[in-house]
Amino acid sequence: MGKAEARVRVALIDDHPIFRSGVRGLLGETAGIEVVGEASDGRHALNLVHRTRPDVVVMDITMTGMSGLAVARALREAGSTVHIVFLTVNEDLAFVDEALSAGAQGYVLKRSAGTSLLEAIEVVVSGGRYVDTEMRAAPSPPGRTEAGPPAPHPGEEGGLTVREREVLRLIAFGMTMKEVSLSMSISVASVDTYKIRGCKKLGLRSRASIVRYALGQGWLETENRRPSPDRPPSLM
Repeated sequence: MGKAEARVRVALIDDHPIFRSGVRGLLGETAGIEVVGEASDGRHALNLVHRTRPDVVVMDITMTGMSGLAVARALREAGSTVHIVFLTVNEDLAFVDEALSAGAQGYVLKRSAGTSLLEAIEVVVSGGRYVDTEMRAAPSPPGRTEAGPPAPHPGEEGGLTVREREVLRLIAFGMTMKEVSLSMSISVASVDTYKIRGCKKLGLRSRASIVRYALGQGWLETENRRPSPDRPPSLM
């Protein structure tokens, strides 16, 4: 990014102040980039983006209160066209899929920030997508499609934990992430984590594939209506 170019306005969202300070220093010393604001959690991030109108949001995925994924979805639902680059320690390929589905254009590992973050910002501002080189090597399992894997055999649940199973079951019923959070008395960030882990174990990549799997397992036959988020389901 040369000095003659228009400055790229960046908002920085991360709940680790020391790490955020280091990234701010990196960006602040780069010609063509201006850090216009910072926030330490997801809820303040939404207000910050609305107030400062940045070109790019550099954001962690896992934060207290409201996850980066939830922030990205909320921004897209509000019609925001801000470019989103996730800067995270999560090296699970399932998180990359989830991040891009949530509306992000960039995915950079925190340990690569010094060498990759500036490139990622340049790529997304130019209209492209950037995924950390460390995350590009592993191919998708053979036979996987966007619709998900072949229908499972009843009773085979891919090593899911009780909470992973319950999150996916409630999502299959049509509940939103917030409703699942209220129903299970856990944070939305935890719901995101259980969903991502469960989907990775089962090779599921969309809500439709979750519903298809749930039908194959008979999860939707145990109740004839959508569970109420006011009554947390039993996890035993």
